[in-house]
Amino acid sequence: MKYAFGELVSDIAKPFAVGILIAGIITFFFPEDLTVWANDHRFVSMLIMLVAGIPMYVCATASTPIAAALILKGLNPGAALVFLLAGPATNAATINLVRTIFNTRTLVIYLSMIAVTSLAMGVGVDAVYEFMGIRASAVVGQAAEIVPAWIQIPAAALLAGLMGYNIWKNSRQCTSSVCTSGCAE
Repeated sequence: MKYAFGELVSDIAKPFAVGILIAGIITFFFPEDLTVWANDHRFVSMLIMLVAGIPMYVCATASTPIAAALILKGLNPGAALVFLLAGPATNAATINLVRTIFNTRTLVIYLSMIAVTSLAMGVGVDAVYEFMGIRASAVVGQAAEIVPAWIQIPAAALLAGLMGYNIWKNSRQCTSSVCTSGCAE
């Protein structure tokens, strides 16, 4: 219980809050006609998400709500998966570290394999959705219908309270040189 409601919440609180904030911005500012463009240019949208995800420092905790918001706006699920795979697997710090410790050739191989694997999985997911005739943007949010609102709202309030408390507690424990909170990847 101490780990689940303390340490684990502390580890995911900040990245999750950032992800929710970015997802809200995407939901508000991104155009509604993203669906038309993304469905007409599936592979290009995957490449854009790959280019966006690789240098961005976004952990899996933060990237999940971002991907959900993009799917809600009409992005194909394959492109969202590319973002979910490439973003947490790479970032500017990791890229620099791999190049410094190994060499540029190793970095190119590392990034190439992440790109190829992410794109292949994205194409596969889009193929499955197309084969099954599922529109991802129509399916997003349907899980909320399973749990009644009288449970959802207190649960959300409890999670927000736990996250706020743990962020506050960790900010008091952080010294100027070392802070143990952050994204636990």
